[in-house]
Amino acid sequence: MKRRSWLWFIVAAILAIAAGVLAIVILSQVDDTGQEGPAQQQPQRLVVVARVPIAADTFIRTDYVTLVERDEIPSGAATEVSAVDGALTLQNIAQGEVIRMQDIQVISDTTRVRISIGDDRLAVVLPANDVLSQWGAVLRGDHVDVLFSLDVILETPMYPEQLILLGQEEAIHNVERDQSFDHASVLALQNLEVLEILREPQSPQEAEAAEEGQAAPRRTALLLKVDPQDAVVLKYLRDSVATIDLALRKADNEALFNVQPVNINYLMLRYGIVLPQPLE
Repeated sequence: MKRRSWLWFIVAAILAIAAGVLAIVILSQVDDTGQEGPAQQQPQRLVVVARVPIAADTFIRTDYVTLVERDEIPSGAATEVSAVDGALTLQNIAQGEVIRMQDIQVISDTTRVRISIGDDRLAVVLPANDVLSQWGAVLRGDHVDVLFSLDVILETPMYPEQLILLGQEEAIHNVERDQSFDHASVLALQNLEVLEILREPQSPQEAEAAEEGQAAPRRTALLLKVDPQDAVVLKYLRDSVATIDLALRKADNEALFNVQPVNINYLMLRYGIVLPQPLE
């Protein structure tokens, strides 16, 4: 009888141990909601990733980065583009690399502009009245060329070469037209860096109206990094009755183009336009 009691005790102990092991296994598969199921994977998160290689000591632009979902998030990863916009990189960042806050230096707009100007350049403002600027195609960090058209007084023809009749060898008369007044287009300034896009300040009343969609759009201007002499040229063009347009160029293109001014004589000579002969 005593032996049978010991057997029941051993069986009960084994069953208790088995039940405890089974409970541990079940509890390990229960999620935080208390429901039974497989182990959950770590959810993906949006992080800021470099779209292009970014060298050290470079101010980050919004088109240099993008938001991408990643499973593995490094410590200090930026999660919003606005957090890195305009920041200075402290080391090289490879294409596709997650941007970490410890690898950049976030500085104010004013400080960034002052750093970018340098000791031999000036920062001047140009109202953003050209089509590229008004339509948002010019961004901070872009490089632009300035073209202008102006009514000028000419004492002599700009290009006095003779015109050649198409398909003939003989030269005909010089261009005969009044040269006292003409319209000329010029590529004036080249490879100017856009330091900042400035927007007209708003009063509290205007800001409230803007939220309701009733305010007029704010005017914008470009803050350009220029040579002091070019600053004076730009000042003259703004004060004169000139039409100014911008042309975009690659940021690493520092070539200076040799471009001739264009007036009606240039067009006639280039395209072989012949003045109509009077009827006899």
